[in-house]
Amino acid sequence: MVVQSTNTGSDISNNQFDLMIPGGGVGLFDGCSREFGSPLPGAQYGGVSSRDQCGQMPAKLQAGCYWRFDWFANADNPTFNFEQVKCPAELTAISGCVRQDDASFPSA
Repeated sequence: MVVQSTNTGSDISNNQFDLMIPGGGVGLFDGCSREFGSPLPGAQYGGVSSRDQCGQMPAKLQAGCYWRFDWFANADNPTFNFEQVKCPAELTAISGCVRQDDASFPSA
């Protein structure tokens, strides 16, 4: 899996990042409620607690919420191994974010 880490918020630990998954909670800086209406179902941190609650999400977010339970197995702060790579253009085109030192890392 290739993900783009875009935050360095004060609510995460060293060498940790958040995956933005529909139904996973809105976290410290809630931009989702402004875009999709407030309140979204689930807790601020952790989001919805069951796959059945994904049906309460806005239609545009439901497929991602189901992915969280069906593929990601509703993992919460899983342990993982990772390596930093140059962020693929497919991701930076969506986010508009590119690290200044991105070119110094190997391609994914």
